[in-house]
Amino acid sequence: MRVALCLILGSVVSSFALADCQPVAENRFLVDSSTIRIKDISYHPNNVFDLNNKNTFWLHEFANYTHTITRESVLADDVLFAIGGPLNEKELAETERLLRSRSYLREAKVRISHYCANDNSVIVAVETWDNWSLLPTVDFSSEGGRSKSALGFEEDNLLGSGNKLSIEYKHETERTGYGFAFNSPNMFGSFWNGSLRYFDNSDGANYQLQLDRPFYRLSSPWSLLFNLQRDSEEVSEYEAGEEVNRFQRQNNLFDVKFGYKLPIAGNNIHRLKLALELNDFNFDFAEQGTYLPLPADRNLSGFWLEYEYIVADYRKLYNINSFNRTEDFNFGWQLNVLLGQYNKGLGADNNALFWKISGQKNWQLASDVWLLSETSWLQRQFEQQQFLFTSHWQLVKHLTDYSSLVTKLHIDKGNNLFRDEPLYIGGEENMRAYPEYFRSGKARIINTVEYRRYTDWSLWQLLDVAFVSYLDVGKVWADKQPQVTNTSSSTLVGVGGGLRLLSSHSSRGAMIHIDITKALTDNENLNGVEFRLMASRSF
Repeated sequence: MRVALCLILGSVVSSFALADCQPVAENRFLVDSSTIRIKDISYHPNNVFDLNNKNTFWLHEFANYTHTITRESVLADDVLFAIGGPLNEKELAETERLLRSRSYLREAKVRISHYCANDNSVIVAVETWDNWSLLPTVDFSSEGGRSKSALGFEEDNLLGSGNKLSIEYKHETERTGYGFAFNSPNMFGSFWNGSLRYFDNSDGANYQLQLDRPFYRLSSPWSLLFNLQRDSEEVSEYEAGEEVNRFQRQNNLFDVKFGYKLPIAGNNIHRLKLALELNDFNFDFAEQGTYLPLPADRNLSGFWLEYEYIVADYRKLYNINSFNRTEDFNFGWQLNVLLGQYNKGLGADNNALFWKISGQKNWQLASDVWLLSETSWLQRQFEQQQFLFTSHWQLVKHLTDYSSLVTKLHIDKGNNLFRDEPLYIGGEENMRAYPEYFRSGKARIINTVEYRRYTDWSLWQLLDVAFVSYLDVGKVWADKQPQVTNTSSSTLVGVGGGLRLLSSHSSRGAMIHIDITKALTDNENLNGVEFRLMASRSF
């Protein structure tokens, strides 16, 4: 009875709110919005599938019936403006980006739906479309006498709350284990994130406990993070794509980070971040497959100070890294400068300075041409100086509404890198016609040219269809380490093409790659045509 009465009262209030208000199309009437206030906010959460679509059938009806739609209160917790407050169209756009960043939402639109002339106010509509969020985990594989299996599930929108829960059982040749993970991205509308992960393995427990209040919006005055985690895993070393050695790596990490937005006038963002980190790596023999000496243990505990500069110029693009969905990019500069010290008093092996400089910038060169870039330099002043330079560039040219030409250039250069963190070439991300971890070294360069063809085809509204063909050219310069056989540094060339199936209504947003590839090499083991099947987040 009480619920029914509340619904009736809500309908009456909404009717009065709309009585003197006129619908608005795309906010175009707003010449000067500085004096306009927000009269009301309406929420319109949509289920996973549109059952009015003529191609729907029992599967879509069943999915909608068993799915809990994201609650309005969860959407309201992410809204960055309030009823009675002044209208700021940048806040509407920022709220839209924040909602779209939630994996359980496929799309979000925040717009002015009505203008009320009697009191110079507006009604803002927040409309969202859910993703299917309950996903099974099923994995079985066997290779080289080693078997792996996993069974479990992941729910990315638990009962419409936006919280994530996963439970999984794993079995490998050397270990078995079970565990769970829980994440709340916005606890009680406070913008605090909480994460808990625990996995009980036969060779030890892995866990993480994290509490984090990020810079959830550009104007956030501060951020804070507490993180405690332990991870134990097997690391393999490869030569020509074949495993040649294996060892156990355990990482114990505790860090505290605090960020503060500097009160500098202007539209640009200036932040300072201070961190204390206890970070210890230990190496041990694997139960099987350790043939080479172990890497040296290392402790990278220390503290650092970082300055961040952001010019906000966000835009919505399409068909850049994915297709048939909105992608948010910042076309303003983002620069980060970090200076820190590894400190023996905190447990580090030695006192040593380290610094990192990074920058991101995107450009629109023409109405249908975009250039995306990110570059960084990390240097550690050990007895033997260590550095890592990375520079990644991507040029996208839209040929038509249904096709584009994309070229990528990745340049990575390191010196005295940790043995368990080499630069590899080969695999889906780095030379698709070659096996994963085909070669490793201290430097690499990879250039890719792709032709992408998008379609309106959709398989049962579950998988959107696109096609791609590509040419990959790359080279790696081997690191002269005594425990690693020196491999050839000749240029690698590969061609391929295939199908892209985007899981368009899934919270994981995975893109299935079905490719036929050919490595242009005289290597007898790679001179045939290969069929590859995998999942990725992009083309």
